[in-house]
Amino acid sequence: MADHQSNTEFEGGWIADEGWAVLAIAGIATILLTLISLPIGTFALGLMAWLRYTLRAPSRLSPDDPGLVLAPADGVIIEVTENIDEAASEREMIGASRVTIRTGLADAQLQRSPVAGRIIDNFLIPGLFRGGEELGLMRRDNERREISLETADGARFLLAQIGTATARQLVCRFGPGKFLAAGAPLGMARIGGLTDIVIPFGYKLEIKVGRTVVAGETILARR
Repeated sequence: MADHQSNTEFEGGWIADEGWAVLAIAGIATILLTLISLPIGTFALGLMAWLRYTLRAPSRLSPDDPGLVLAPADGVIIEVTENIDEAASEREMIGASRVTIRTGLADAQLQRSPVAGRIIDNFLIPGLFRGGEELGLMRRDNERREISLETADGARFLLAQIGTATARQLVCRFGPGKFLAAGAPLGMARIGGLTDIVIPFGYKLEIKVGRTVVAGETILARR
């Protein structure tokens, strides 16, 4: 990281806001199963410990530089596509690049804003929850939530949470008009979803397929 860049630290509670409801249900189920059978209850307790780990809000130190694009999710980059003109639905997206991140079941699920900007759109597109298929089919058929962010200089980014066989709840905690700092907590694809980020023309990608990324810290691109 360049010396001139400052950093902003984002640290939530031990559990992300989107995770409390899931943990509450898991806790009740664990108690009931323990009353029925101790071995089953012990197994359920282990699953609850796993949920607590994946639904945490880890401390992240985000670079404070308006020219950077940060990873919105933890996981592994499984696809990088440049010049996606045919997939662009808005004039601002012509010549853009798309980076796809697969979040594992053991990764922190909390997603973060890739840039400092204001939410322009946030809407859910109902669909299926297929897994393990060709990415193009999953983008077309699976449930997805699209979140558009616009920076102070007018650059527009599209963040898409894509449902999978395990990720059946696509959550963004903010609506249109909300301003977010780069690296600020944004939402969650519970659990183990795919995340597309469409980066507008003019930014140079700095990552490749197979790279492990950390939400709010790893630099995907810079201007």
